[in-house]
Amino acid sequence: MNNVTHITSYHKGHPNPQKYRPNYELLNGAWKFVFDERNQGLEIGYQKAFPQEHLTIKVPYPYQSVASGINLPDKQCDVVWYEREFVIDDLAKKHIVTFNGVDYESMIFVNGRLARVHEGGYDAFSCDVTQFVVKGVNKLTLRIVDEMDIDQIRGKQRWRKQSFTCFYVETSGIVRDVYIEHLNESYIKDFTARAEYSSKKLDLNCRLENADGCVLQAVVTDRAGKTVVDKQIRVCGDNSRLTVDFDEIIGWSHDNPYLYDLKLCLLDKEKQLDEIFSYFGFVTFETEDKHFYVNGEDTYLKFVLNQGYWADTITTPTEEQILQDVLFTLQCGFNGARMHEHTPSPLNFYYMDLYGLYAWQECPSAHGYSYKAQKQYYKQFPRIIENHFSHPCIMAYVLFNESWGVTEIRESDEIRQMTADMYRLAKSKVGSRLVISNDGWEHTLSDVLTFHNYAEKYQTLKEFFSKNLQIIYDGQNAECIDNFKNFYAGEYRYGGQPVMFSEFAGIAFDNDVKTGWGYGESVGTQEDFLNKYQGQLQFILERKEIRGFCMTQLTDVFQEKNGLYTMERKAKVDIAKIKAFHDKFN
Repeated sequence: MNNVTHITSYHKGHPNPQKYRPNYELLNGAWKFVFDERNQGLEIGYQKAFPQEHLTIKVPYPYQSVASGINLPDKQCDVVWYEREFVIDDLAKKHIVTFNGVDYESMIFVNGRLARVHEGGYDAFSCDVTQFVVKGVNKLTLRIVDEMDIDQIRGKQRWRKQSFTCFYVETSGIVRDVYIEHLNESYIKDFTARAEYSSKKLDLNCRLENADGCVLQAVVTDRAGKTVVDKQIRVCGDNSRLTVDFDEIIGWSHDNPYLYDLKLCLLDKEKQLDEIFSYFGFVTFETEDKHFYVNGEDTYLKFVLNQGYWADTITTPTEEQILQDVLFTLQCGFNGARMHEHTPSPLNFYYMDLYGLYAWQECPSAHGYSYKAQKQYYKQFPRIIENHFSHPCIMAYVLFNESWGVTEIRESDEIRQMTADMYRLAKSKVGSRLVISNDGWEHTLSDVLTFHNYAEKYQTLKEFFSKNLQIIYDGQNAECIDNFKNFYAGEYRYGGQPVMFSEFAGIAFDNDVKTGWGYGESVGTQEDFLNKYQGQLQFILERKEIRGFCMTQLTDVFQEKNGLYTMERKAKVDIAKIKAFHDKFN
């Protein structure tokens, strides 16, 4: 399983195999760092003269992590500053710095001058620093604000002084890779690639800089290195769409994760101005007659909850940690994962593409509803979608989880309308991919009916859902958790979508609950764990109209001790037996 061959655009150390240029410099590593506890740095002028007394932090790890070299998980400071030097050799080039994640509000200074402001901790952004640099040594300085604000899109990051229930230590500052590219005046600013299996078409939407009248070329090669397409179009304006038709294709799926290499070139009279190496996979996700289809094949979804936390790096895994979790997921017999309340790095989605794991990408939640939060949902989630749009593994997008941040959805016409509007906005961007309005309960518009329930026993699940699912199918509303939550919010009702049990299990051992918690009663032995889990799976297996499940969870996360593996990635149960359970589903 480890012997999968990398695609051509993968290069060890580069943060994003879908957007590889040879001419880049990684800006990870040692940066100067200070806590601005009195929020006085901007007035004093840290951007021009960084404090002589400072710490050193290892980017891209948050200061709360061991890997950062600072390791202060309980220190909460709203404002922090970073600085490092970089060298410019050629002032005739364009110099673009890319931040794959800065949490939460950032001001980017170059040589003391403000170059960009950005809000949002889960989307990547770039900064053109060309007009601010000098030949030789330059200074890149960041002022970052990350408050304990429930209106802020924060996912599983706590907003109290101590961690509680399923909310964990916050992660502030630079939390993803940083790199700089040195480009010509004319270049490809960004692009998305979407290859539909059903139409045998590759759609490339490119944003360009100073490229009017140039030629955009797409070269596609198969895994044997054979060129299968070489197409060019003349550029007109700042945006170009290039559609490539194929005669014969090989689809991408869990069973056969076939990827094509892609090279995009910007040309002017045969002179190459820019070149990006990438890849894509042909896939079409559809639903029909309550079933999921991948490339026309009826597909049962066997998912696991992935929260994206590690003991030493928190939410910023190393490449080795990413690959390890992908392999663990496969070894357990899952074919996909809910990337729960976080946005993984491009490398994480790359390995899911490479090994054939389906992904649900969630919008991290705010935890209070307000005009501020609503405005940020509309701004940030489309950017998150675009950042990772080209990955074939992403089959669905989750707008909200368990009504977090929209707790009054049942009573509020405004909130229900907002979730429906966000559904339509997402659908307008993602094509055949699925959109889920509110995973767990209280759905509005949704392509899948998902529900969460942590009932522990087969008989309890059978009796409760035999009645309540039938009520749903008959066009009425019903509870998905007894005396707590309904399947639908307001006037919304079931419309023939696939049904998925998207959170259950969460089983902890007796030893685990001495320092943490799981759902329901803990178990004493591996045999007890397997018997309990098998009973829950048996209910799902017997309900033939349920076409997928998502088990809680792959690993323990801090105080939440209900994983198949510990947070240090040690198996807690016999993984071969877990896989045997899952292999019964098809």
